[in-house]
Amino acid sequence: MNREALKTDAKDAMSQALISPYLVTVIMGVILTVLSVIQLFLDKWEEILENTHADLHQWQSFIIFSIVFFVIYFIISTLLEFGYSTYCLKVAKRDESMSYGDLFSSAYYLLKALGLSLMVGIFITLWTLLLIIPGIIAALRYSQAVFIMVENPDKGIFQCIRESKEIMDGHLWEYFVLNLSFILWILLAAVTCGLAYIYVYPYMTVTLANYYIEIKD
Repeated sequence: MNREALKTDAKDAMSQALISPYLVTVIMGVILTVLSVIQLFLDKWEEILENTHADLHQWQSFIIFSIVFFVIYFIISTLLEFGYSTYCLKVAKRDESMSYGDLFSSAYYLLKALGLSLMVGIFITLWTLLLIIPGIIAALRYSQAVFIMVENPDKGIFQCIRESKEIMDGHLWEYFVLNLSFILWILLAAVTCGLAYIYVYPYMTVTLANYYIEIKD
């Protein structure tokens, strides 16, 4: 697998995209930033409760609100993750049907998307409890499950997981190195307070979509 070819093609696809990958990334980033701000308020609320020796009723209110927010955050972040993957896959394929609505396109199979995210998270966590390395291997094995589902929403949760393991057989190290090759870009995004992610994140995701297209057959 030629990493440079995948990256070059990703850049070309982004420049040819009918819908700006940067604007789509900004829209997603704004939504996630709002959620992060709410989380900061929750953290501050917890700190106030701890410092003021709050009573049981106040703690109950905080816990209920925190649980509700966690559920909302999980739903919205999953919706955006699958929607963004849908959009980037269309960019990689030069699919002219791409639109800003792709960001929310997983809404009609949201329960299945939530189930896939949950099961993959559980599997990776269980393997990580053994050792870090098995956890990394598990993450690599299941890495294509999201692309499989967004391309084939009719497939089941465990079918997507199984097919991801099958197509990643013999490609784990290759995929790990491909992800690692973006480390300098990620550092650049970090030192620019996340601003560079507007370019880096679609560049990475479209490249990974290219990789999925290359190995899925």
